[in-house]
Amino acid sequence: MRPKPPAVTIYPWLRANLGARCLGPLTGTDARALKAAVQIVEHYSYDPHLNVALAFGVMVQRMQPETRYLAYHAIAHVMDWHNRPELWERARLEPLTNIPRCEYEPKPWPLDQ
Repeated sequence: MRPKPPAVTIYPWLRANLGARCLGPLTGTDARALKAAVQIVEHYSYDPHLNVALAFGVMVQRMQPETRYLAYHAIAHVMDWHNRPELWERARLEPLTNIPRCEYEPKPWPLDQ
């Protein structure tokens, strides 16, 4: 059986990590941009070219600012937790503040704080 594309599995993954109501603020445009962004992350995981990172950034910028943290967390759905800040920066996106922590996100080491 072939694995499902990330755009199909992202919503259950986000709900499991951020809670059942985390997708409530998404508009139709946000939802489509999030799905496109997560598919771009999959491509980026195989082809880490700057243009692919910038394409991710363009899709995230089409989301409302208050929903963009979902795209940040979605990076870990395809890649890994530590890839989130790296790709976010390469995509030239504004730093996020006060974002909720994912349920299964690794805790930072004491020396990392």
